[in-house]
Amino acid sequence: MSGIQIGLPVPLPSLQIGTFGSITPLRSFPKSRTALFDFAMSGPLITAVASLAMVVCGISLTVQASSESLASFAVVPAALMKTSFLIGTIISYMAPKVMMVPLAQPIPIHPLFMVGLAGLVSSALNLLPIGRLDGGRTCMAIFGRRSSYLISLLATSILAVAALTGTSVVSIFFGLLVTLFQRNADIPIRDELSDVDDIRVGVYIFSLVLTFLILSPFPGGTPL
Repeated sequence: MSGIQIGLPVPLPSLQIGTFGSITPLRSFPKSRTALFDFAMSGPLITAVASLAMVVCGISLTVQASSESLASFAVVPAALMKTSFLIGTIISYMAPKVMMVPLAQPIPIHPLFMVGLAGLVSSALNLLPIGRLDGGRTCMAIFGRRSSYLISLLATSILAVAALTGTSVVSIFFGLLVTLFQRNADIPIRDELSDVDDIRVGVYIFSLVLTFLILSPFPGGTPL
């Protein structure tokens, strides 16, 4: 895509959500900031939209399932539904009674929901504006190398605080992988002076809002 050559992707497994995505090294210099933006944004954004559709379908199939079908579904604590503001809001609309049960109460949920939830969290983590993550690459495409480096430091610091305070278990493992493999800025862009257009800036703002809604807990819950 966008004429950018990449190396062999290296999967990053996760004990919490199955996978954190993969490390995708660049093997050629992006021709422009627009080319880098298109390359970096396409993967996580498409994954997030597809995962959101699976979440909605999973909730719908759970609500419509018979008692016999529910017995075969995966069982998770109700607290899982409040680990994400976006997920909690959707469930509050589609299955409001679920949000009123005690956090420790086990509830059945369709497997499609779990796949979608994992995809949303993985996409949101990779959209964080840090180093060589897709979010770091889009940040560099929007703000330029120097400003994106400062933003990356700030985002890494927030991730470290979340990990050290135990606010988020996922951030501990993800933060460790980012620190080891993805914290540095990416290779130079051949044309770092030309800005991206307003449409892409709007898409970037949307991705940041989506990331915040996915990773922020619903009221009364805690993040993954």
